[in-house]
Amino acid sequence: MVRRRVAYAVIAAAALILAAADTIPLGVDRHAGTNHVLGADQQQQVLMTPRSSSVYMHQIAKGEEVRERHVVEFAARQTLARAKAEAAAAVAGEWQPWLGGSGSGGLGGIGGLGGYALPARGAYTSGFGARWGTMHQGIDIAAPIGSPIYAAASGVVIDAGPASGFGLWVRIRHDDGTITVYGHMYDFFVSVGERVPAGMQIARVGNRGDSTGPHLHFEVIINGQHVDPARWLALHGLSLA
Repeated sequence: MVRRRVAYAVIAAAALILAAADTIPLGVDRHAGTNHVLGADQQQQVLMTPRSSSVYMHQIAKGEEVRERHVVEFAARQTLARAKAEAAAAVAGEWQPWLGGSGSGGLGGIGGLGGYALPARGAYTSGFGARWGTMHQGIDIAAPIGSPIYAAASGVVIDAGPASGFGLWVRIRHDDGTITVYGHMYDFFVSVGERVPAGMQIARVGNRGDSTGPHLHFEVIINGQHVDPARWLALHGLSLA
């Protein structure tokens, strides 16, 4: 009985010795059988806890907010510059965008038909109606990032800035009460309250918000109801083909 107790004691002691040999004290590194003390900067790297994905997502969101604010501020400067130029032109008796007819919208534009213009040039990739189990309330026109987006008709800008799902959007209320919506833009050049003529470039195509690729999402709202933008354009002599 005594011999068994002695044997157990020897085994326990050996296990403790092995455990101690495999234990590396904090701040000590083992290379090629020898131990050396880590520097303070190396110890910090060992002890530092990696940042969570939520921290990185928060930083990305903050960066997006800063960029969107810069877009809005730049658009305000563009609006002011156009207003000054139009005021000077009015004094000189020159053509003004709100007079109709031919002329420049200040940022370049696209020719329209009867006071209407295509909102963008590109591939018609998605139509109005049910899509992926939900209602797609507009149409999609795919184009490279930076491609011009135009006002589909003359009107007043009622929204220009960040919007849930759209990333950045612009909404225009036209003279007959129709509202057009332009979404997923890279940036825009107009401000709320500004009057824009049909065919004036108001923004550039982007891939912001809930988007699967660079495109313009375009909506038409009449009396509070979304209608098929392709049919609305066709009624005004414009085809997406």
